[in-house]
Amino acid sequence: MNTNTQSYVEYVKPESIFRNEELGKVYNLPENYQAIKENIKEMGIITPLIVNSKNMVIVSGNLRHTICIELGIPLIPVYFVDIQDDLQLVSLSSNLHREKTTMEKYNEMKLYKTLFGIRKGHRTDLNPELQKLKEERDIILSSMSKDTRNKLNSIATTYEGLYGNSSKELDKVFSNIDKGVITLNKAYTKANHLKVKSNCNQELFGGDYVTATSTIYNKSSEVLSELEDGTINVACSSPPYWDMKMYQLDSNQLGQESTVDEYINNLKKHYLEVYRVLKHDGSVWVNINDCCKEGEYQLVPQRFVLMMKSIGFILNDEFQWLKQNPRPTGGKRSIRRHEPIFHFVKSKDFYYNEEWLKDCEDINNSFSIGTTQVCPKLTSSLDFFGGVLKTGVSSTRELKKKCEDRGVILDHQATFPLDVPMICLKLTSKPYDKILDNFNGTAMTGQAVMELGQGREYIGYEPSPEYMLASEIRLSEYELGQVA
Repeated sequence: MNTNTQSYVEYVKPESIFRNEELGKVYNLPENYQAIKENIKEMGIITPLIVNSKNMVIVSGNLRHTICIELGIPLIPVYFVDIQDDLQLVSLSSNLHREKTTMEKYNEMKLYKTLFGIRKGHRTDLNPELQKLKEERDIILSSMSKDTRNKLNSIATTYEGLYGNSSKELDKVFSNIDKGVITLNKAYTKANHLKVKSNCNQELFGGDYVTATSTIYNKSSEVLSELEDGTINVACSSPPYWDMKMYQLDSNQLGQESTVDEYINNLKKHYLEVYRVLKHDGSVWVNINDCCKEGEYQLVPQRFVLMMKSIGFILNDEFQWLKQNPRPTGGKRSIRRHEPIFHFVKSKDFYYNEEWLKDCEDINNSFSIGTTQVCPKLTSSLDFFGGVLKTGVSSTRELKKKCEDRGVILDHQATFPLDVPMICLKLTSKPYDKILDNFNGTAMTGQAVMELGQGREYIGYEPSPEYMLASEIRLSEYELGQVA
């Protein structure tokens, strides 16, 4: 880079120089921001900021400048340089040895594309200026291999195409790479899978799914306008967990809120409607899980219970679903194997039936205990490995294969086993009851309703066209009498 040799250091007011906004878009605040701030508060600025004397814009030192303004430091050391080349290019080169996040590396690459108009096939050897730019770019990019750059660009292009620029999902993927939760290669493979899935799923099932025994509305359950007050006997669902999974919808996805409080408030809108449509003697079953973020559990299930009580629901029971393949939980803590399943009622005079337990084959006391065979009772810990009710637990792999046969790639891992809704419905539903799943997903609750039969009617709500098609594939076999 060419700079005037007449460079000098002065102490100036922080307000007299200007933040480099373009670099601000590239580099985020580091995780140790507060520690840096405390160090500057105690020791002052040791390394001068670099500022372009032409326009007083910072070349290097955005972070230190921000901290000095926050701390109210009156004067800061500045090394003024008269930059003759592109300011952003000099700024990027000044950050060459900075430890960068994956997102910062990608943001650098985007800025390079703006600064360097050099594309594949350009004859830089015939143009000294282009040759110089190429050499400077290659020096700056030398910290990353070409393979890494290509994969980062491919991942970002896919996620930005699916979810929009500056998508929260892309932030999460890059952050997980930094944390070691996922490797760059696995993130690249997943992005390719999403790209193929998006291309294959252009023409999906459209509209509601309506049969003699099932109705699934292709919409959110925030407003259950199709249902009248007090018409549902049982609601059984598993809402999208907070900060866990991004579903391929346009925007404002439930579970992707910035705070737990916002997530719970959004859930409340859905369950106010469930309370309205539930019969006086009805039951509501909800499977919801917690997550560990920034070193602590967020108490999502507990906050959810308090929210439900504020609506008017009574917490009657709680099961613990013991998972055989739990997701690893990082940090100095155990792997969380359990998920709660809450049973809420509208009144203490609710329908409840344990008689079916007497006819169940439970020789090893897998899910019930009783003083005699005549009076068994469910235990609160349910381990569904292999299917405790021997009902032929549905396979997600099977459903994915059937979707692929219809030209659709299904990406859905978050379904509970068939035994969850089966136990809930055996306990609290009767023949000819109306069963609601306001977070339908791929209609696992609907399958339980179909297998129980006896005039039961299923109603679901699902905004995703992809999951609507998967639900149709799952339930149509029962409608056609292909499943006993």
